[in-house]
Amino acid sequence: MPGFAHFDPTAKGLAAPVSAVIRGATHDDLDPLAAFKLAVVTRSRDDWADMIDKSLEDDRLLLVADVEGEIAGFAQAHFLEQHSVDHGPEGFYLTGVTVLSNYRRAGLGRSFTVARLDWIRQRADEVWYFANADNRTSIQLHLEFGFEEVRRAQVLHGVTFDGGEGILFRASLDSGASREEVHARP
Repeated sequence: MPGFAHFDPTAKGLAAPVSAVIRGATHDDLDPLAAFKLAVVTRSRDDWADMIDKSLEDDRLLLVADVEGEIAGFAQAHFLEQHSVDHGPEGFYLTGVTVLSNYRRAGLGRSFTVARLDWIRQRADEVWYFANADNRTSIQLHLEFGFEEVRRAQVLHGVTFDGGEGILFRASLDSGASREEVHARP
């Protein structure tokens, strides 16, 4: 079973979008993040603490979606050097969004993407992203933000893909574009 949402182009989201605060993760989030191992991601509390500490550096970001005190998801972005084996390009990457199943299709993935693009826009004029070729939900979301396919490969930045193929995408960031302008792209 893949770890990503089933693609349904007719899905319009939940009846009412979830109101969430998208914010940087803190050590107060360790227990809720560690609980994700029961749902979708297996990381120890120490792994999460290390990720939070690293997110305080200027080239890493770890966000959480706080829905009335519950951590409903997390997202990451960080700078990657050119990969020495598969030659994945150097740059800032959107490196994953995980949303608990009961909060999917409520706008959190889009909110995480907007927040991460805003963060990267302050550091670079382009952004990279890669996904499993079968993850059509994520791919469709990122296409709406102007991402374009660069290449397909079995391994990208050391990551292998179930089904054998990943896709590398790139988007140009207009440093003058506001959050609303980026969010409104068709």
